[in-house]
Amino acid sequence: MISETITFKFCAYMTASLTAFFIPISWAITSVIVVVLIDTITGVMVAGQKGIKEIKSRKLSNIISKVIYYLCAIILCRISELFIDDTIPFVKLALISVMIIEAKSIDENFKKTFGYSFIDKMLTSFKNLNRK
Repeated sequence: MISETITFKFCAYMTASLTAFFIPISWAITSVIVVVLIDTITGVMVAGQKGIKEIKSRKLSNIISKVIYYLCAIILCRISELFIDDTIPFVKLALISVMIIEAKSIDENFKKTFGYSFIDKMLTSFKNLNRK
């Protein structure tokens, strides 16, 4: 009876602790998954345009490892915020790095599929807005 109570309390405390740890970075985790998914979709579009009929599981396994690496970086940055300095936005800095890497990859796939870079188009539009 006593061990059941201790086990229940332990599970409740662990669940509360993990929830308190992950809730502040849930937006970052979601963002990483969405951006990697978009990159995967654009990569499949490029493969389809090149006429590649089969997509090997080995290539798709790279996506899983990439997501794991990115999520580990986000979790390590959360730990750094908790234990090193909470005034430095480690999670946001890591997320910016991930977004730049993935945006470049998406842009490369977009350029192969549609023939132009959407980042170049956006930069040109911002330059034109700035001149007015």
